[in-house]
Amino acid sequence: PGVLFSCACRDVLGWGFAEGRLEIFYGAGEWLGLRLPHGTAPQVVTRLQAVTRGCEARELALPRGAGGRRGFRVDPSGVVTAVTRFSFAETAGLRPGT
Repeated sequence: PGVLFSCACRDVLGWGFAEGRLEIFYGAGEWLGLRLPHGTAPQVVTRLQAVTRGCEARELALPRGAGGRRGFRVDPSGVVTAVTRFSFAETAGLRPGT
């Protein structure tokens, strides 16, 4: 078998599971979906946790606050840089650096 995908560990932002596949988020908002053999996802996640600063991604549906504001800011790579106190985003658990 050859190399399917390669990126620096520092570029991995996170991962998640969707429709029977593992999605890896990296770089400036890119992602890669992998179908893994049954039962191997925990091994892959353990390796990702060991060698990257990423974490499991969660999808949040956040209502907008007063004035249509989201209650958080992100940088160009998609990382949260600030969360407004007492906003829907903060209540849902969104934190800077995620």
